[in-house]
Amino acid sequence: MSTRAWAGGGAVAVVVSVALVAVLVTAASGQDSAGGPAHTITVSSAASIDTKPDEAVITFSVHTDSPDSTVALNENSRIMNDVIAAMKSLGITQRDVETTNLNVSPQTVGRGTPSESTIYNASTSLEVKVHDFDVIGPAIQEGVKAGATSVRGVRFQVSDPVGAKKRALEAAVVSARAKADALAGAAGTQVTGVVQIREDGAPAAPQPYVVRNEALAYADAASGLTVVPPRDISTKVSIVVIWTIG
Repeated sequence: MSTRAWAGGGAVAVVVSVALVAVLVTAASGQDSAGGPAHTITVSSAASIDTKPDEAVITFSVHTDSPDSTVALNENSRIMNDVIAAMKSLGITQRDVETTNLNVSPQTVGRGTPSESTIYNASTSLEVKVHDFDVIGPAIQEGVKAGATSVRGVRFQVSDPVGAKKRALEAAVVSARAKADALAGAAGTQVTGVVQIREDGAPAAPQPYVVRNEALAYADAASGLTVVPPRDISTKVSIVVIWTIG
């Protein structure tokens, strides 16, 4: 069964699995309205919500080295500040820029030779969240132009993963009820309530889609770089529901 719902002003595709994973009719502890043991139906249901990505995350890295650790770190900071300034010039706000890594470490060069020496490598990573996908290409170009030494792909994601999962769970419950009604009706009875609902398998969340291209690290202002958003991002859930019948 395939349906289409509207959420957050945009179209959200809902695909509900029709495969019945398990059907059990059991006597549950407790009583029905007539005073006898309650009976139940256990059904499994799965649903998948397809949501258009509305955020992109670009990861920039800056690497510098020097025989002096302070010089290496200061140069790294200078370049990263230039990258941040380039992002702000494109209208990207401070709250959408986050430092995710900062490291300074020694490296021995020419080990075991008369010229053996130590240099210090400084590295910083910056995650930039972009809401306007038309800005992705310019952001990569300007970041590299400002001195970023690498761009580790573009991650597309959903800004409201909790809402996407909620819609998937709602669709799964609706499907589970339809199955229970069909089974109960075929058996000459009806669904009267719920004993238990639980998720089946690992917790679900929209899975980000990453576009990786080593050429992104060498973008320049004249390249006209364009990054095309991916397909819709799926949020999949599976549930098991125990219904009372009578």
